[in-house]
Amino acid sequence: MRRDRSLFHSPDLVSPSVSVSHFPRPCTCMKISSPSSLLALLAVIPACGNAPESKTPPMSVTALTTHATQRASFQIVGADTLSDSARIFQILPEHDGNAVITLFTDPARRVLAGLGIIDKRMTHPQLLWPDSVTSVWWTGPHMLAFTTTTGRGAKLLVDVHAATLKIADTARIGIATPPATMVVDSSIARRARAYTDSVHLQPIGSTRGSLLIYSVTRVVPSPDGSMAAFHSAARDSSGVLTNPAWFVLDRSSGSVAAVDQITGLVLELPAEAGEWGGNSLFFYAKGKGIWEAEVQRATSKPGS
Repeated sequence: MRRDRSLFHSPDLVSPSVSVSHFPRPCTCMKISSPSSLLALLAVIPACGNAPESKTPPMSVTALTTHATQRASFQIVGADTLSDSARIFQILPEHDGNAVITLFTDPARRVLAGLGIIDKRMTHPQLLWPDSVTSVWWTGPHMLAFTTTTGRGAKLLVDVHAATLKIADTARIGIATPPATMVVDSSIARRARAYTDSVHLQPIGSTRGSLLIYSVTRVVPSPDGSMAAFHSAARDSSGVLTNPAWFVLDRSSGSVAAVDQITGLVLELPAEAGEWGGNSLFFYAKGKGIWEAEVQRATSKPGS
């Protein structure tokens, strides 16, 4: 910190009982006997001044940006047109983001849990199983397994990118089991809650006198743990969730970027229908469509 020389030389700061002449002078006087002595003195004089300030290097700033686009509409699955009541309630992207598996419901057609797939090469989603799917997971590159309420063991789709999709019954022994749910770091959850509270002016997690209270409903870490997507929604006095939104948070810097949001019921942007397809691509369901958000992280220093 620079010291103001006027403060240290002000007579007001010297006690009346102490003579100013008793303080040591900043530089010792020298008798100059020759020109060479004068040159030596001039070389020493700068050392008697104030030392240069040590400046702290500016901290780097991380900025997150997201760009969301619709991957596919979910109006037609295979040869069937879904009703207006159809909704996607779970998605499972492939690790490279090429294929996205969906679990959907269509109450008007009495479908509780149908299984569909959308691939980059497909013009519209294809139907893998009509109903009663209980679980689905990737067992390896391009290989998918799922179970149903009507049948024993697991069903296996060897190659989701094949020209003709073939599903075979198989014993569950010998194939990879569903992966364990990734544990969410408590610090990430706290940051997500703090951001939600600050955006909606909820310093202690609630708003007195407000009809809506916003909260974090789900946190989804990226595969490498460097980022996390989190879903928030508002709860009214009757417990109904509305105004859902997705955000992405950078773990190292705490930066947050909005992905998507709607004003309406939470089923239009459900918390369970959001997953990472790699470390920079986040997939989510919105209405009757599959959307993907590309997340970019840029680090810079102030003034650069």
